[in-house]
Amino acid sequence: MHLHVASAYSLRYGTAPPRALAARAADLGMRTLALTDRDGLYGAVKHVLACRDAGIRPVLGVDLAVPAPEEHASGARPARRSRPSAEAAHRIVVLADGPRGWASLCRLVSAAHARGERTRPVATRELVGEHAGGLVVLLGPASDVGRAVAERDRDLAAARLAAWRATAETVLEIVDHQGPGDGFRAARMLALAREAGVPAVLGNAVRYLDKADHPVAQVLDAARRLAPLHRRHLDDTTGQAYLKPIPLMRRVAELACGADAADELMAATLRLGDRCALDSPADLGMGALHLPDVAGDAHALLAARCREGLARRGLERSTRAADRLAAELGVIARKGLAAYFLTVADAAALIRGRGIRCAIRGSGAGSLVNYLLGIGDLDPLRHDLLMERFLADSRPGLPDIDLDVESARRLEAYEALFDRFGRDNTACVSMMETYRARSAIRDVGNAIGLPPQEIDAIAKAFPHIRARQIHAALHDLPELRQSNLSQGRLEVLFRIAERLDGLPRHIAMHPCGVLLSGGTLRDRSPVETSMLGFPMSQFDKDDVEAMGMLKLDVIGVRMQSAMAHAVAEIARVEGTRIDLEAVPRDDPATYELIRSSRTLGCFQIESPGQRELLGKLQPRNLDDLVVDISLFRPGPVNSDMVTPFLEARHGRRAPSYPHPDLAGALGESQGVVVFHEQVLRVLDVMTGCGLSEAERVRRALGDEEGQREAAAWFRAAALARGYDEEVVERVWRTLTAFGAFGFCKAHAASFALPTYQSAWLKRHHTAAFYAGVLTHDPGMYPKRAILDDARHFGVPILPLDVNRSAAEWRVEPASRDGGPGGHGIRVPLSEVRGISAAEVSRIVEHRPYDSLGDFWHRARVSRPTAERLVLAGAFDALYDLRPAAAQAPAPAAVGAGSAPAAPAGDRALGAPAPAGRRAALNRRDLLCRVGALDRATSRPPTG
Repeated sequence: MHLHVASAYSLRYGTAPPRALAARAADLGMRTLALTDRDGLYGAVKHVLACRDAGIRPVLGVDLAVPAPEEHASGARPARRSRPSAEAAHRIVVLADGPRGWASLCRLVSAAHARGERTRPVATRELVGEHAGGLVVLLGPASDVGRAVAERDRDLAAARLAAWRATAETVLEIVDHQGPGDGFRAARMLALAREAGVPAVLGNAVRYLDKADHPVAQVLDAARRLAPLHRRHLDDTTGQAYLKPIPLMRRVAELACGADAADELMAATLRLGDRCALDSPADLGMGALHLPDVAGDAHALLAARCREGLARRGLERSTRAADRLAAELGVIARKGLAAYFLTVADAAALIRGRGIRCAIRGSGAGSLVNYLLGIGDLDPLRHDLLMERFLADSRPGLPDIDLDVESARRLEAYEALFDRFGRDNTACVSMMETYRARSAIRDVGNAIGLPPQEIDAIAKAFPHIRARQIHAALHDLPELRQSNLSQGRLEVLFRIAERLDGLPRHIAMHPCGVLLSGGTLRDRSPVETSMLGFPMSQFDKDDVEAMGMLKLDVIGVRMQSAMAHAVAEIARVEGTRIDLEAVPRDDPATYELIRSSRTLGCFQIESPGQRELLGKLQPRNLDDLVVDISLFRPGPVNSDMVTPFLEARHGRRAPSYPHPDLAGALGESQGVVVFHEQVLRVLDVMTGCGLSEAERVRRALGDEEGQREAAAWFRAAALARGYDEEVVERVWRTLTAFGAFGFCKAHAASFALPTYQSAWLKRHHTAAFYAGVLTHDPGMYPKRAILDDARHFGVPILPLDVNRSAAEWRVEPASRDGGPGGHGIRVPLSEVRGISAAEVSRIVEHRPYDSLGDFWHRARVSRPTAERLVLAGAFDALYDLRPAAAQAPAPAAVGAGSAPAAPAGDRALGAPAPAGRRAALNRRDLLCRVGALDRATSRPPTG
């Protein structure tokens, strides 16, 4: 019934989520419901799924801003305007009619975002005309036609309506919110439709679920406009923009056109809704996979590349590998996923081709196909990993392959993907930032007119919690109870702020998701530009999965950057190029280091608890690291699973199995269920269901209803195979308890490899390891702790030096006890507080420097930066300042000598004294000279 509805995905405008709107529409007996969010299709997929679950038919559209006709009559790009002008722009609603209309709608929204400023799309009549196929334009009170009617300019309204009719299929929307002039405008809009022979429909411009939500909408209006609550800043002053039931909508129609014409207006509205309603989610492309195009037979190409991988990995004669490959390729063929694996393999190769470290993460490490294609470097046969945890006939949707790349070069990896697959076929995934306690308090506080300083103090008094937890925090947290914040006028602030909980506030780029698709991506997803300049889908990760799109997670991992930096330093200093993937994974010295628990800085095993577990576990190979990483999780630790495992591992007690048949499934973990893969094997052994069906059951353990169904199935199947009831109950209790703390073995194995690699670097290239860790800061400890650890390992920390320090931590040869020694690490310029990247670049570019004055004139840093460099000792080596004398309080004069002298001005402004007559300087003297240089040059600071 309602054709103009804004959900909470109309950012800081709507207040109700799509699921709540669909449920209410179904309760009210409506058979269709439109979602026409402002400026985008952010909630479209959620609306379609919500309507499906509610048993009604969805209609999709968008509410777009259109500049005044004189602003775009020439077709030129509109001038950038202030936010108040943008808020006052005309607005139209565009509905999609069927699959063709959906594609046009996606492209129109993308074009509007490309034409306007970021987050403020602009559509013109001409732009709508370019994408008019399958679209219906609704012109309501906020349109240029509606504004002309409100201004009682009949000729102008007729002319504008005629222009729209020449552009696209046009319908007039009759809205009456019972505000001043609304009734007259509704009647005149209907009269105009009759005079022009244009269809008219009834609307309510819905933006909240219930009338009681009106105050929340008013706060959002004020927050969006950055203005205090006042009638002139509100879009809705009557509280009528809620999802009204059909009888109330009929009453609105009667007021607009009389009882006799109300039936026809209602019928026209229903006809348009039925016409534009989607018959099924398939009209959007749901239920099908949308993968990048592959030339030729994708499955044949995949099989050929896997056979090449068998030879490359030395598995061409392995019967086990051949059987496993045949099984995996069979599943891939049945699910039609060959193009998916080829695309991900190409993506991984592209990233590595740019010299960026790239490693597989997650359950995908359990696939032999991924190993043979080079996506990952863990042999799933060697580590006994299961493909079914990653991909099985029983698993719906696309599999999930995650790639860990260097965090410092993550955006470069994105560029490689966009260059390879094309910007029209590639987009980043978006995510919604929602209101939490602090942001809600700030926006509501601004709306009700509190002073900015008071708002800031109130917001910061709360921890980072959900907005709906504000009153609970005021009651439960002692520091808030004592603050008296819950008293008096602030009660209104907190009550409204809690009602903003979870509402989308602004859109952001997902930190790792990238969509890779064929040439129809823009027909299935609207795209806008992210803050970083990448094309970004308006759908979040759940939406793109529902739409059958390939989402590749390219995750920036600082440890990968740290290891890449270490490898680069080894090559620079020693001339040795190290391939970490080719490093032997059974190095005794590396495992000796790990068993010693001296693993600060190492990936995954540096926390105090992990180091304690390492000391008890005493890992001797990569499989032990896999177990260690899996055991150090809240569930196993809190459930005291670690102790029985360690006792059995070290022979203090015999492993205990619920039944002898499970010794094979649980043997590697001494009878303790640690991995998801073990759950699959236990289910398979006791029921004979096969690993694919076991994976389906394992997923069902995640909720109570699924557990009940799985329990009945498991008991019946296990008892039928001859297991007694006591064993069945014991095993089932173990499996259900495991759901709280289980971990995927393939995921742990994919973590274990960089864990070992980082420990190998620390053991064999210690200085380079610390240079990488300090540069990219991948762990949990402050740098002072890492520096202390470096000293304990005999790595000298070389001081800051304006002529030697680089932008990042670097390795340098270091002397020990006056003679040649190993390598130390040099403090970088970037560690100086407040120094900019541009200043660091200029310092490095123009060196060497022979004096402070020379540095000042050529590096052109700001005075604060120069002073901090002096205080940090960056000029100590240049002036031969000894540590004991560097901070000497007494300044010394600099005299002239017999050696050739520098110009007096330069010498006075920071040149070293001539040889033979150099007086004792200290940093205070150099600070004074920085001030003199600054006064003498009188130039603005350069960043």
